Amino acid sequence: MIDWNTSPNPNARHTVLIVSQDAEMTSIWKTLFEQRNCRVMIEHMPQGAVQTARLLSPALTILELDLSQNERIELCRELRVASNGTILLLAPRVNELEISLYHQAGADEYIPTPISPMALLIKSMAWLARQEWLVPRKLATNMYV
Repeated sequence: MIDWNTSPNPNARHTVLIVSQDAEMTSIWKTLFEQRNCRVMIEHMPQGAVQTARLLSPALTILELDLSQNERIELCRELRVASNGTILLLAPRVNELEISLYHQAGADEYIPTPISPMALLIKSMAWLARQEWLVPRKLATNMYV
């Protein structure tokens, strides 16, 4: 189930989708991103994450679920099809071959866990800045008739 913010920030620069079952970390991440003027959506299950990504096309997806390697790879593939935003995969340490498989499936970066909330925020903001630099997003304009 998605955590839809009842009073979305109209000035939000980016939409961030957090996919995690860790309620404590999700709450911390949400607060940190909202402080940086991001709109944050939260999903706890893989299928909900894919549906939300299709609907919102988030600029950044943080994926941190306790799944098998094959399930993680499949979820990365589905998220990549659903959205062209950055996908950061947080998972326990793996070998080089597994990291390669995650990248081939669509993850932009594999981040070994545990990671501090501030370190994740710094990496995330760098990816969002890079995204704007490479593909500038169109700003909404007000039309007065």
